[in-house]
Amino acid sequence: MNENITYLTVTALNRYIDRKFSNDPYLKEIYIKGEVSNCKLHSNKTLYFSIKDDNTVINAQKYNYDDSLIINDGDLVLIKASVNFYFPYGKYTLIVSEIKKDRVGDLYSKFIELKSSLSKEGIFSLEYKKIIPKINFNIAVVTSATGAAIQDIKKTIYRRFPIANINLYPTLVQGENSVQDIISNLKKADNDNNDVIILARGGGAIEDLWSFNNEQVVRTIFNCKTPIITGVGHETDTTLVDFVSDYNASTPTAAAEAATSITIENLKSQLKLYYEKIYKLINNKILENKLKIENKKNNHYIKNFIQINNDNKIILLNKSKYINLLINKLLNVKKNNLHNDIIKIRNINLIKNKKNDFKFAVNNFENNSPLKILNKGYAIINNESNKKISSIKQLKLNENIKINVVDGTIEATVLELKEEGI
Repeated sequence: MNENITYLTVTALNRYIDRKFSNDPYLKEIYIKGEVSNCKLHSNKTLYFSIKDDNTVINAQKYNYDDSLIINDGDLVLIKASVNFYFPYGKYTLIVSEIKKDRVGDLYSKFIELKSSLSKEGIFSLEYKKIIPKINFNIAVVTSATGAAIQDIKKTIYRRFPIANINLYPTLVQGENSVQDIISNLKKADNDNNDVIILARGGGAIEDLWSFNNEQVVRTIFNCKTPIITGVGHETDTTLVDFVSDYNASTPTAAAEAATSITIENLKSQLKLYYEKIYKLINNKILENKLKIENKKNNHYIKNFIQINNDNKIILLNKSKYINLLINKLLNVKKNNLHNDIIKIRNINLIKNKKNDFKFAVNNFENNSPLKILNKGYAIINNESNKKISSIKQLKLNENIKINVVDGTIEATVLELKEEGI
């Protein structure tokens, strides 16, 4: 053993560690999140507990604990604390100044628990998934009428498949009444003549998206007859409706793309392909007949009928031109009809927007109506000249006035005028 080594006493080591703890500013105010265990409330209102994660655990104390916040083992909490080193035993403890439940962690735990329960029930099983139609002329959209999601969805559908009808079901997508609104509108969309339903909303925190983790919403989607595409949140967001839907898109825009997997350009390409196939079949038939005629030219039985065959060739060529002309006309008619349908759809959407503007103006007029104001308990006062009175300075003693309330008029005489400061 090296005789030049200096050995510390236990006391010296603990004093050194104590000074390190006391002089470190980062340990005077720290913020920690974790799971509560070994939770006990002492009679002197000191809460003793441990806070842990998957790898380690720390003892903690909260003095003057307010038991209005109930903390139990297993709760996920957020704490503000300082580190206290207990010199006699060489141990450190967290002295907690603030403690609150970790709402996000609590919601995530509920999410995992409900997901596991529903998964065991089989609701997320692939055998229940409905096939999303490739061509959808009636697309239901269950989302907020004012959010960015509906604008992204409309823009995508009009670009990819402008002849589709977009049936919007304006829906609350977060807040106290959002769950029942989502369920109600999903059922309406399912009972209407829709080819597919898009359930969507923009991104947000787990609390904002929590309505889409509701068990009743999940079961409503499971029971719908119409195929459902979900596009809730951003690419990194995951909710329980994504597991039960027939197709889970990463965003509202991706949901709109999934509902229009066959685009208008695809249809045009298919029409062109059909035209080319028909054209090829006709040409092959013509060539086939040409070969037959050429083969029979040298037949000694029909040499006298060469002229007839030549005439038939001319007839066939004329018919070919005529058929080509008919095909081109048919394609032009279809293109014109498609263009007119697109214009009609845009006009219908313009009319809908004008109706909504008119409805808003009527509601605004009604909300600012004098009768509405009178209903709230206010009154309108006119003097003898039938002029409206807005100030006490417009009145005279013994002057007759009329007080108009919501259900009639009160006639009165001014007996006293008192001007009060504002």
